[in-house]
Formats: sequence, C-alpha cells, structure tokens
Amino acid sequence: MWSTRFLKRLCPRAAASKRCSGQITVWLSLSFLVFLSLYLVCLQSVQKQSARRQAEQAVESGLFSLFSEYEPHLLENYDLFYLDTSFQSGTEQTDEICSHLWKFIDDNITGTTGNALEGLTLQGVNVQDLVRATDGNGAVFYRQAVEVVKQKTGISLAEEWILDDAFQTQIEENSSKFQEDCADFEGSVVDYGDEEEEQIEAEAFEWDGIWNHFALSQAVKSSASLSDKAVDLSKVPSQRVLSVGTGSADGSEDGVLEKQLFISYLCDYMTNAQEALSAEADASASLNYQMEYILCGEASDRQNLEQTLRMLLLMREGVNYAFLLSHPTYSEKAETLAYLLAGITMNEALIQSVKQLILLGWAYGESLVEVRQLLQGYELAIVKGESDWQVPLSGVLSLIGNPGRYDEQSVHQEGISYETCLRIFLTTQSAQTLAMRSLDVIENELQLEAECEKIHLDHCIEELTAQVWMNDIYMERIYQYE
Repeated sequence: MWSTRFLKRLCPRAAASKRCSGQITVWLSLSFLVFLSLYLVCLQSVQKQSARRQAEQAVESGLFSLFSEYEPHLLENYDLFYLDTSFQSGTEQTDEICSHLWKFIDDNITGTTGNALEGLTLQGVNVQDLVRATDGNGAVFYRQAVEVVKQKTGISLAEEWILDDAFQTQIEENSSKFQEDCADFEGSVVDYGDEEEEQIEAEAFEWDGIWNHFALSQAVKSSASLSDKAVDLSKVPSQRVLSVGTGSADGSEDGVLEKQLFISYLCDYMTNAQEALSAEADASASLNYQMEYILCGEASDRQNLEQTLRMLLLMREGVNYAFLLSHPTYSEKAETLAYLLAGITMNEALIQSVKQLILLGWAYGESLVEVRQLLQGYELAIVKGESDWQVPLSGVLSLIGNPGRYDEQSVHQEGISYETCLRIFLTTQSAQTLAMRSLDVIENELQLEAECEKIHLDHCIEELTAQVWMNDIYMERIYQYE
C-alpha cells in the first residue's frame, strides 16, 4: 500500500492522463460514426446520380439511334427527315418502335463484359405523342420544308436581326392584301354586252368566246407530248382519313415570308409543265405537272394544266386589255373595225360594244401567244411597251388555225417566267391547301419507289415522347428532328 502511494506521488500526470483518455475515445468514436454516416449517404447519392446520369445518356443515345432510322427516300428526294413508324409495311407498329428503342437503350447500359453499367436494368419503354407529317393539315411538313429552304439559302442565320417585329407585322399586312388582290383578280376581266348585241352576232362571234372555245392544244406546241397521267384522289392524304398525332399549326404558315419560302421549296423539288414539255418527261413519275396539281388539285395532268393555262390566259388578258385601252393607236384600230362591222346600224352604243369585243379578242390573241411562249421557256416583260406587242389586229383571226405563228419573240423580253406566274397563283392558295396537295405528290412519288409501295405519310413522324423505366428511375424525353 505504501508503494502504491509512492508511485502516485511520483507520477501524478500519468494518473490524470489515464483518467481523461476514456472520455476522448468516446468523442472520437461518436464523431467517426457521424462522419461515416454522412459519407455513406453522400456515396449513395453519388452512386444514384451516376446511375441516373448513365441512364439519361443511354436514353439520349437510344433515341438518337432510333431517329437515325429515318426514311432514306424522303431525305434523298426531298431533304426531309421523318421516321416511318410502319417500317414500310403500311401498318403503324408502335410496338416495333418500342422494341427498337429498348434494344438501343439496353446496348448503352451494357458494358463490354456483358454486365450492366451502374447496376442498371431496363424495365420498360413506351412512346407517345407522335407528331406526324400530316398533322395540322400539313403544318408539320410545311414548317420543315420552310426550314429546308432557310438552311439552304442562309436566311436562318440572318432571320433574327433582319426581321424585327415591326417589319414582320408590316409584311404580314402586305401579304394579306396581296393575296386578296390575287384572289379578286379572276373576276376583274368582264365582257361588255348590250341588248342589241344579237343583231351582229354573226359578225362579232369570232371576237368573243374566249373561254368557251379555248382548247389545250392551242396553247401547246403541236410537237409537244401532253401527259395523260392521273392519280386516284380517294387515296391521297388530302382526301382520305388520316392517322392523327399531336402536331398542330402555329399560325405563322400564311405569313408572306413563310409562304414564299415554301413555294420556293416546291419550285426546287416539284416539276411543272414548262419543264416537262421542254425536256423528256420522267416516265416513272405519278404526275408530270406536279406544280399544276398543287395549284388546281384535279386528278389528271391534262385537267390541271388546262385550268392553270386558263388562269394564266385570264391574267395576261387583263394586262393586255388594259394596255390596249391605254394606247390610243391600238384603240383607234379597234374602233375603225367596229364601225366597219356595226356602223350600218348607226347605233353608237352598239358600235362601242363591238369595239370592246374586238379589244378583248385582240387581248386574248396576244395572251394566247404569250402563254405558248411561256411554256417554251420565254419570259415576258414586266411592263409591256409597244415594242413588246406581238400580234397585229389583222393576225388575230389567223391564230385560230395557226396558233404557233408567233411562237418566237421578235423582240427579246425579260421579267416574268412561267414559274413566276405559278408563284403568283400559288400565293392565292392557303398554306393548308399547298401543304396537303404537296404531301399528295410526295406520297404518290414515294410509292413508286422500290420497297416503298406501302408507305403513308401520316405514319411518318418527326417527334415523339419516350417513357423509360430503369430500377427506381423514371424518365420522359421529347425527341425530334432539328
């Protein structure tokens, strides 16, 4: 006992240290447990975030791979990106889309050794909200076609700073006014009649009947071969019942810039009668006069061409009639002839009516010559001058038997081409009409391609929403062609 006290007196600090060491160990142990728990929580969170990030990358890669299966004929012929959900079978196969997407995602979460990355297991895939080319009365296709032209011309690069809101509003108003004027133009040329016209019907008959006696052969060279092709309108997208997706119009389709860009797209990718008649037509095409079909919507090439040429004749006749009225020399010639035909009646009103009939017939003869020249690739002057007038009054009646007498221009003109006239007429059509009839042409052309006989454009999509389930992770992604 004495020895124990002696040792305590010699080592007081050691004894004190021994009493405190137990308290420090407990504190460190508790701190260690707290930090270890926090570390494990953070580690688990990192693992979950890493797994989710891996899952997101797998889904993005899977969707990219799925949309890489675009319809190649649409891209090659029309620069359009669409995924055919029927896989050229004619029947939409949503399950097949899910199967493809499942495979692509599963490949991206499987390592080279065959083990699942981050422990991910694919449990479910679904697709919904398909946006189809035909949605919104063709608005989905319309917008993609406009973007194609913007990308090719570089307009997309300058669009934001060139077209400010004020300028855009102004051109929208001008566009509406222009389209109204074009639509009203068809009724602007009228015949001048009189109750006593029947008295000289035999003499004036050959100067009237502009529409009743027009024949397609009068406007086309005798050596040209007119197309007899036709399509079944009951089967085209604009007429049949379509599959409906979630796409819609955004209200900008009838804007002046968008419409002109879309018409430019049509001019680049569709054929017209002037091209078909000037060169050897494509025998494999469903229609040779595609632009005319988009304008008129009739089943056959001949019907569409005839309606287009009637519109063109009416437009040119109005211009030429106004020219004759504004040039006294020509008006006096018509009046002299009117006195020869009706002067015996001594009825001034009747003579003036005959004069107007002669002017209309003369304008029609000039217009017929111009239409023939446009179809042969010639251009017409924007502002007509006396040197540009081609048909003399004495040569009008001879056009009935020999319409090709003035096929070659005596004075070269520049300005308005056949394509320009088509652009004017197409501008009067609504964006929905242009889009759907364009889809008619594209689908008919595609169905003539090998392995595309059963393709339908309402099965072609540009956007979808994918739902994916992995472990405890749920993802929903919207993916589209851009």
